[in-house]
Amino acid sequence: MNIQFLDDHGGFRLENAENTSYLYYPLASRQDLRSAVTPNLGGDAKLSQESFLLEPVSAENLHNNRSVRNVWCRLEDGSVWSAVGASAQQDAQKFTSEQDQSAVSAGFMRHTLERRSGRLGLASSVTMVVPTEDNVELMLVRIENQAAEARSLTVYGALPIYGRSADNLRDHRNVTSMLHRIETKPWGVAVKPAMSFDERGHQRNERIYYAAGFTADGTVPEAFYPTVEDFLGEGGSYTRPRAVYEARDGVGAEHKAAGKEAMGAFRFPAISLNPGESAEYVLLLGAEDSPEAVKAVLERYRTAGQVRKAAAETEAYWQEQVNVAFHTGDADFDRLMKWVSFQPFLRRLFGCSFLPHHDYGRGGRGWRDLWQDCLSLLLMAPGDVGRMLEKNFGGVRIDGTNATIIGEGDGSFIADRNGIARVWMDHALWPQITTLLYLDQTGDQALLFRTAPYFKDAQACRGTALDQRWSAEDGCWQRTADGELYKGTILEHLVVELLTAFYEVGEHNICRLRGADWNDALDMAPNRRGLHLRLRGQSDQSGGAAGAHQRRVSHRGAAGGAFSPAVRR
Repeated sequence: MNIQFLDDHGGFRLENAENTSYLYYPLASRQDLRSAVTPNLGGDAKLSQESFLLEPVSAENLHNNRSVRNVWCRLEDGSVWSAVGASAQQDAQKFTSEQDQSAVSAGFMRHTLERRSGRLGLASSVTMVVPTEDNVELMLVRIENQAAEARSLTVYGALPIYGRSADNLRDHRNVTSMLHRIETKPWGVAVKPAMSFDERGHQRNERIYYAAGFTADGTVPEAFYPTVEDFLGEGGSYTRPRAVYEARDGVGAEHKAAGKEAMGAFRFPAISLNPGESAEYVLLLGAEDSPEAVKAVLERYRTAGQVRKAAAETEAYWQEQVNVAFHTGDADFDRLMKWVSFQPFLRRLFGCSFLPHHDYGRGGRGWRDLWQDCLSLLLMAPGDVGRMLEKNFGGVRIDGTNATIIGEGDGSFIADRNGIARVWMDHALWPQITTLLYLDQTGDQALLFRTAPYFKDAQACRGTALDQRWSAEDGCWQRTADGELYKGTILEHLVVELLTAFYEVGEHNICRLRGADWNDALDMAPNRRGLHLRLRGQSDQSGGAAGAHQRRVSHRGAAGGAFSPAVRR
């Protein structure tokens, strides 16, 4: 890839990005919406594991799925062109002389796709942004006539609405589509499933998923295609929808449908563009919990001017957050480091689960993420790190292990939701590293003597036993035998973590690997009960070079001894 940096803020441009596999770009608000956008506007968008606007994707779906965010142009002669490059014809033209010219450019939380068809004399620009305070994707679309003569054309927006839990991708997908209640509005398509059908149980649903479209001045579409079968037609596909290729009429506003897969597709009035003229459109994809909230979002972003202003404000906000600069003599390296500095913000927003290559777990950050993020914030936003550290220590259990999933906001912790007792050998190290750097940077040694609670669930004795007396009704904090909330100093938390890890060794007197991660299991660590260092070509017995090396590095308690303090509620 030949990435060209455009400015000192990390803005970049990549020609023909669609020719590189597995590319996608993250967009997110400070609220809940998190999106992934490919060079052809594939990817997904979600508020949580239980609330996906677009169909969930992992890395392999990026080149398999055709249900992308699409903008179609139908010319007066019947020619059809996708402004995002996602048509059957454009796919067939890839790697040939007839392939569209395209480029992706991006800044912090802003993604722009540009395309040009020399054959049809059309050019497009699609800028996407997710404003910081709203759960909505904004798409500003510009279509330009680059032919030598005037052209008449009709523009369609096409946003597939998944509208349910990621679990329903394979579990009850057909049943949950039957729960869809779909209605066309003057501005687009709204989907309100009758129930949520996920791990939380069968509950009445209030969330509204919607796709909206406007011309540059806020004019609404003239026709709608509210279900997948309406838009694709019998035998049609996402890359050759019959509604577009056959100029089908569609339905009007206030049309209702139920029990089908939803489609946020609509047709704008036909326009005529002289050579060099362009037209702009606004497409919105979002989710809210009331019609009033949807209406408020639409009022904020229904014109091209409003969206352009929101895009500039959003990018400026994130630039302000990344308030460090690098000057090494290599300008491209300095600009790349702006993205490295931005990465901790993305991890706090996306966690470990909500990007195509980060598709493990069910949302939230992990224990390491929590502390590593504090390390970066010490450079960019140091004022609040001390308070964050205090709250983070509330994730430590009294036996020195810790909660494995981080909830929303500081100081919110969740036990492993799969009910598996997991202990990572390195988890005690990260609080120590982060706290030490904080003390070195600030001199705030009083932090060590502030107090924090201990996390509590059924897991006990470093994951080797269950506390049968505990139940979820008892809450998530450690209590004394008298039922009082127990707090210890930050220093106590550190000592408990480090000593329990120090003394939990395997048969080789080296820190135990517990099978928490797949690589531990691959090493057969739970069976061998410890990390067995082995030198190439040497025996793994106690004699020889390997055994001598083990004796040099082993300095802990008696071999095989695991420290398992009794836990009392």
